[in-house]
Amino acid sequence: MLHTITTNNQSTIDPKLISAQDAVLFWQNGVIIACQNNPILKAILQNTQNCFVLDNDINARSLASLIDPRVKIISMQQVVDLTVNYFPQMNWE
Repeated sequence: MLHTITTNNQSTIDPKLISAQDAVLFWQNGVIIACQNNPILKAILQNTQNCFVLDNDINARSLASLIDPRVKIISMQQVVDLTVNYFPQMNWE
């Protein structure tokens, strides 16, 4: 499953629903959660190492230097590849 996180509202995200086989994509305002020392990110990374963040969104928010190094920075083309490889999708808003 692909979990897409588009919100920085951490109370709407339940990391227990994310498994080791899942992938997580942080984009739009969700990129804020991919920053270092975020407790929700830590909980997600305990469940899966397949975490990604969209480069355009972190650059638009000037967060590139703050992104946790365990989260892979990817392009929009790589996002398309994620949607092909991981299904179904669950959007966290």
